[in-house]
Amino acid sequence: MMINFKIRYTLLLFAACISLQACKKAWQDHTAITIEALNKTLIQQINETPDLSTFSTYLVKTGYDKVLASSKSYTVWAPTNTAMQTIDAAILADTAKLRLFVANHISYQEYFTTAPNPSLVIRTLSGKNIIFTPATFEEAKIVKGNVYVKNGVLHTIDQASGTKQNAYEFMMSTGLSTKQRGFIQSLFHTEIDTSKGVKLYTDPITKKTIYQAGTTFPVTKNTYFQRVSDISSEDSLLTYIILSDVAYDAEKAKIGRYYNLSTSATKTDTLTQFAVVKDLVVNHVYTIDNLPDTLTTVSGVKIHLDRSAIIQTQKLSNGIAYVVSSIGYQILQNKIPVIYIQGELPDSVRVPSTLSIRTKKDLNDVKYTDMQSRSITSSPDPLYYYRYKTTVNSAQYKVYWRAVNDIFTTSFNQKVDFSATRYYPKAVETPLATMGYKAVAVSDYSEVYLGLYTPANYGTLYTFLVSATGVVSTAPSALSLDYIKLVPVN
Repeated sequence: MMINFKIRYTLLLFAACISLQACKKAWQDHTAITIEALNKTLIQQINETPDLSTFSTYLVKTGYDKVLASSKSYTVWAPTNTAMQTIDAAILADTAKLRLFVANHISYQEYFTTAPNPSLVIRTLSGKNIIFTPATFEEAKIVKGNVYVKNGVLHTIDQASGTKQNAYEFMMSTGLSTKQRGFIQSLFHTEIDTSKGVKLYTDPITKKTIYQAGTTFPVTKNTYFQRVSDISSEDSLLTYIILSDVAYDAEKAKIGRYYNLSTSATKTDTLTQFAVVKDLVVNHVYTIDNLPDTLTTVSGVKIHLDRSAIIQTQKLSNGIAYVVSSIGYQILQNKIPVIYIQGELPDSVRVPSTLSIRTKKDLNDVKYTDMQSRSITSSPDPLYYYRYKTTVNSAQYKVYWRAVNDIFTTSFNQKVDFSATRYYPKAVETPLATMGYKAVAVSDYSEVYLGLYTPANYGTLYTFLVSATGVVSTAPSALSLDYIKLVPVN
């Protein structure tokens, strides 16, 4: 038994020695390769890779060989020689386009194929975004990845990737939507940038701030980018809808009546066109395969995009665009929204006593905030009021209020008046459009219908909550408001 044990031990020891030697050799080989790679820069590694010789040539031609020889860290997705044969000759012949093309394959920082989960949006040196997954770079497959060198990571890909247009660039280039493009172009204007201006004083007459000469400068802005969405930004990811010219005219015809300005047909047209284009941006990328039934735009309007209406689909550097022949939506109470005028947010007040703003619970234990004036003991001329400023469409509205009377043990009267001007008139002056006096019942939390109101024009509307007439100290009145609601119906 002792002899067998010794023989067995000797054999195991011999096998272990062979195994250790193999492991040691494999580890030495791995270490040698790693050290060799880490002693090279990206441009050296690319130059020493035969299948990347064409891409290397263009790195030199555009000056990016010097970038990839620097001490900063980069990731390069280098197309093979075969992939480079498919490049548009117009790109190769134009130095600026070639620089963008090459830069579109390089990014700052190191990105290994283990980083995406499941994908990453990465900004390249071209200023454009690309989609990187464990196996792909945009539409290209990674045929060899994660070559780690002194100043970054090299991946080899089987397709070259040209720079994509952003939403604005694509809209400008397509011939399918000249009217939408033309209107958004018309919204460029010049402003004075005062962000670095040195303030000297405020003009006592104009109330404008005067800045030191040379500290402000003109800049070009676009009202659409400022008020809706900057569709030219590479920092956003969006779904952008572009209307064909026929669809654009159809939308104008559909909603033009709600943006009427009787004093100016030109302004009416501008307002209508802005209303058309403001509801075409969605802050999410929806491919045609995952297009939901309802899209909520950045303006809060819900729209429907029928797949059969899509004329063209275009992937963008900042999302995706659809050129369409039509869009669907509910006009009233969606495109033309319900307006809530909150009682505690007046534009101005005229009351004889201290205002009371309270947060309470209704009979359903739901919190609400209202505003009250409890001790109105006279009826001056003009009357006491709360004034609210809002913007309305030229639509017919049903008017409601919720006004809670937890002040008196009997009801009191108040009314809602509307005006295009901010001043509440005296009795001898032109009366306002009025809903008439309504009684505010004791502890009534319900929403009360007041009547119909139709503004003549789109624009600013002043809403007045007005106290009762014939009030005396022995029979005081009050004002109370949770909200006024305007519901478009026609």
